[in-house]
Amino acid sequence: MSASLQRRLWWAAGLPLVALVVVGLLLLQWAFKDTVRRAFDARLDRTLAAFIGGLEATPDGRVVVGRPIGQAAFDSIGSGWHWQVADDTGVRLRSRSLWDRELPMPRARADGQARHMDLAPDGAAPLRAVVRRIELPGQRAPITVLLTGPRDDIDAEVADFVQLSWLAAAGLALLALATIGLQLRLGLAPLRRFSEQVAELAAGRREALERLPVRELDAVVEELNPVIEQNRRLAESGRKRAGDLAHALKTPLALLRTLVPPGDTTQREALARIDEIVDRHLARASADARRRKARCEASEALDGLVVLLARLHPAKAIDVASSPAMPPVACEASDLQEILGNLLDNALRAARHTVRVDLRFEGTEVRITLDDDGAGLDDAALARLGERGLRFDESTPGTGLGVSISRDIAESYGGALEFGRSPLGGLQARLRLPAWRNA
Repeated sequence: MSASLQRRLWWAAGLPLVALVVVGLLLLQWAFKDTVRRAFDARLDRTLAAFIGGLEATPDGRVVVGRPIGQAAFDSIGSGWHWQVADDTGVRLRSRSLWDRELPMPRARADGQARHMDLAPDGAAPLRAVVRRIELPGQRAPITVLLTGPRDDIDAEVADFVQLSWLAAAGLALLALATIGLQLRLGLAPLRRFSEQVAELAAGRREALERLPVRELDAVVEELNPVIEQNRRLAESGRKRAGDLAHALKTPLALLRTLVPPGDTTQREALARIDEIVDRHLARASADARRRKARCEASEALDGLVVLLARLHPAKAIDVASSPAMPPVACEASDLQEILGNLLDNALRAARHTVRVDLRFEGTEVRITLDDDGAGLDDAALARLGERGLRFDESTPGTGLGVSISRDIAESYGGALEFGRSPLGGLQARLRLPAWRNA
């Protein structure tokens, strides 16, 4: 089954859009996270520089904080803002916020530059840290200074941005998809109208295609209309020739009837059958022009046949079932009656007790199924059923043309006639005809 063009365009436009939004959003979130981390590191660097500026070395070699940083967070226990001073022998000074704990001293760079990293102390919240190795005047050995801030400040800011960005991206994506949907609806409207015109043309409710306000489709219409007109003329010419041929046969048939002896019943029946076929083709040739607007009610055509054939076969039952809201059939009533009359008469002749008829509307078709409980046919006979003049039961009268003519009529309306095994045990005939649609 072919996919819808609109659905294809939806996928072609929607998938890249969603992928672009997701990838772009992830890149934006990464860039924001990196920016927030850099800003926090810069804050740590400024605080570290101010802290180092307040360190002093005493004459006895000790390091003291001569000028405090002035941030209350370094005095608040558990704030995440800590400082710590160590030398080669261990930690010498730490902020009051650490209380009785010490942080693991990371390795500092040998060139004296600041080094930033994440710390995860045991049993404490994660920290963002900066460490630097310095030499104080009057101090014989260098010292290492560590300063930390709460990593939660970074994570909370990033989380807020991620949540807000996903909501904004979802809103923008929905707006973009709605815009794409509107564009597709407006852009494909001429194509839908073109499809409707083709369907009306096939159903016989239109003689030609109308021009459309789209350059590409308008060019297609201009190319198709001459082809449609040529086909119409060829079909009209064929109908006229068929009618002329049928008319030409009428006179020789009338002459042949005068030459047949009155008592020769076989030849007279054969000539009558030929005359009937010629009359049918004459009627069909004259009716072809009306078929494009043909319509009839299948149930009404069937009801009249059931009443008539029930009298001819009083010992057999005809069960009719019909689905509700059956639309009209795009077929002349006389043609439908001829098809159903042939099929129903054959079914009643073959049935033992019952013929079941089922009328259903499926999709764009009216489907009529006839089942009989007769002996049925084998596979070889089913394969040949419908061949012109072929008869399987020589004990019953007939010419063997009914099924073939019924199939020709059904196919002339764009329908079909098929046969198979019936669940009742006999033969099943399946007639499909297009449902009539109002223009």
